[in-house]
Amino acid sequence: MSVQSSSTTFVTPDVAAARAFYERHFDTWCPFDCGWYVLVRLGKQADAPEVGFMEPREGVAPFSGGGMLNLVVDDVDGMHTRMAAAGANIVVPLADNPWGDRGFGVLDPAGVLVYCHKAIPPSAEYARFIQQSPNAPRGA
Repeated sequence: MSVQSSSTTFVTPDVAAARAFYERHFDTWCPFDCGWYVLVRLGKQADAPEVGFMEPREGVAPFSGGGMLNLVVDDVDGMHTRMAAAGANIVVPLADNPWGDRGFGVLDPAGVLVYCHKAIPPSAEYARFIQQSPNAPRGA
């Protein structure tokens, strides 16, 4: 068995606000929206990552925080500048991190911490923890 794709769904009472946030700040399109559930594709490609937002339903409580949605972006500095100028709720300042990323965190309307980042070389302390894929060619 191999996983073909995955997506995450967050339960929130304001699905429309979540959709509007991602449409405003990311290159998204919405392949499905029935009002109480919306699927947002983060990019226009058919295989782009997806995030879902769903109104609370019987037996499913609203998202109460914790964890992060990590997004690798090509221009983290430009994204930070645009989101800050637009008044986004940036809660983790833009920084170079020793584990090998430059990034920042913003809260979306559902309370999800969205961490936008790009890879940079890790410090020597963290470089030793990086694992090669078992399918990587030798010497990669």
